[in-house]
Amino acid sequence: MTNYFPSTANLSNGRGNMAIQLFGDRIFSDQSLYEYLIEFLLVFISPKGDDKNMDAMAFHSDINSELKYYVKPRMGLKRFIFYNRSKKDTKIPIDEIAYHSILKILKKKIQDKGIDEQVSEKTIESIQDLLYGYAAVLKNRSWTAQSLLPIAPELIFCEAMIKKKTRLGLSRKDSSDKDIEMEFDFSRHNFMARGGEVYYLHILQVLQTSAPNDRVLLENLLRHLVTANSEDFSKLANWIYDSWLENQNIKEDDLWISKTMGFIPATGYIDCGKYTICELINFLSNDVPPITRIELLSKGIVLQIMRMMCQRTAEYLNVSATPWIVDLCSKKTGNSIMKISASSYRKVDELFINAINKMACTFIENNKEDSKLLTPFEYLSKSKTHTLNMFKRLGKEMQCIIPLRGGQERFSLSEDLVKFLVLSIIKPKEKMTFDMFLDKVYRHFNIVIGAKQYKKCVSITNLDTEQANSFTSNEKEFQDFLKNTGFLRDLSDATSIVINPYMEVKL
Repeated sequence: MTNYFPSTANLSNGRGNMAIQLFGDRIFSDQSLYEYLIEFLLVFISPKGDDKNMDAMAFHSDINSELKYYVKPRMGLKRFIFYNRSKKDTKIPIDEIAYHSILKILKKKIQDKGIDEQVSEKTIESIQDLLYGYAAVLKNRSWTAQSLLPIAPELIFCEAMIKKKTRLGLSRKDSSDKDIEMEFDFSRHNFMARGGEVYYLHILQVLQTSAPNDRVLLENLLRHLVTANSEDFSKLANWIYDSWLENQNIKEDDLWISKTMGFIPATGYIDCGKYTICELINFLSNDVPPITRIELLSKGIVLQIMRMMCQRTAEYLNVSATPWIVDLCSKKTGNSIMKISASSYRKVDELFINAINKMACTFIENNKEDSKLLTPFEYLSKSKTHTLNMFKRLGKEMQCIIPLRGGQERFSLSEDLVKFLVLSIIKPKEKMTFDMFLDKVYRHFNIVIGAKQYKKCVSITNLDTEQANSFTSNEKEFQDFLKNTGFLRDLSDATSIVINPYMEVKL
C-alpha cells in the first residue's frame, strides 16, 4: 500500500477499498454538507488523552502514538431535542419512557421555582423549539442520526445509530441506567463518515512543519468559532443534560467513548493543506454573524475537500491537475464558456476514473492468488460511488457544478462560495486589485474565471488559446456580482479593487 499519515494508523480498513486507498479513510457518499464541518469540529474540541484534558479545543500535539479522541454522546440531550419530531421505524419503549422522563424532570425543576404547570410545559416546548430551530441535518433519519449547527461545544454531537434489537430488549426494570444512556452504536461511520476526520488530518499533517504561530492562531480562531456566542446555549444544554444525569446511576467515566482516527495519503494533500490553513485563518478572522459564518464555512470546507480530491487524483496519476473553468452564465458569452467549462468538468471526471482504474489494476496484480478479488470493472463501479459520484453530488448541492439535472455538466460558483472565496483569500479590512484576486483564486483553487488565468492554464492542458477572448464577458459577470454583493469598488474604467468589508474578530 501507499505511505499514509499518520504513520501509527491502522491501515486494515482500506486494504480492499480503492476509494479509501486513494483518498484516505474515508470520504463517504452519505455524509452531508454540514456533517463535514460538524465532524471536523467534533475532533477539534474533543480531548485527545485518557485523562480527558489533553488537547481539548486543540489539534493533536502527539502524532507518534495512535491518534484518538474522546467524546460524550449526550444521548439524553439529543433525545430531548430530536426524539418527538423524528421518524420512528420501530417504537422502542425504553426511549419513549426516557423521553417522557426527561420532560417530567425538567418540568419539576421549573415548577420548583414557583412556576405553575401550564407555564412550565410551555417553557419546555419553547426550549425544544429553540434548539430544534438550529437543526443542520434532519432528512428522513432517526433521532440518533440528526445534528444541530455547531452553535456550542455541548451541541456538537457524534454519530449514534440505534441497536434496534438490543434496545427493544431493554426495559426500565431490568436495564441499568448506563445501558439506557450508552447502549447505541457509536462506531458505524454512516453519516459522520470520517470525511471531517480526513479534513482534520490534512491540516494536522501540515501543522507539523508550519510556523508555530499558525497553529496557535488557528486554534484560537476555532475556539472562538465554537465558544464566542455559545455561553447561553452551553448553559441551557448543560442544564438539560445535567438534570437528566442527576436521576441516573452512571459513573462519569462511563459517559465517554473513544474514537480512533483514520489515515490519509502521506503526500497527496500537503500543498492544498498549506492553502487550507491560510484560508481558514483569514476566513475565521472575519467578524461575521455567527450563523452566516457557520453556513459559509460548511460550504467552504466541502469546496476545500473537493480540491483535495482533485489534487490527490492528479498526484497519483503524476499529471497536472485539471483547472476548474467556471461558467458564470453571462448571456453575452453565448455557449462558448459553457462548452469550455463542460469540457474541463469531463476531464476531471476522466482523471477520477483513470485513478481508480490504475489503483484497482495495481491491487489485483499484487493479490493474484486471492480468489475473492473483484474484477477491475467491479472495483471501478464500487469505488465511483464514494469518489466521482460523491464529488458530483456535493458540487451540485453547493451549485459549484451545474445544472442540477440534465446534460452539459460544468463548473460554476454560487453566491455563498464567492463570499467564502473573498473572505478566505483577503484579510479583514484589506483589499487587492480585481486581477490580483482572480490570480489568487486560480492559485489557491485552480479555478479559472478570466482570460488571463485561462491563458495560464492553456500551457498545461489541451485547451484552445483562441477561446481566451470569450472570457471577457465571464469576467465582467463576476465583477458585477462582486459589486452587487459589496465586495468590489471601481477606481477607474480600467481598475477595480476587491474589498473585504468585515472587521477582524477580537480574540
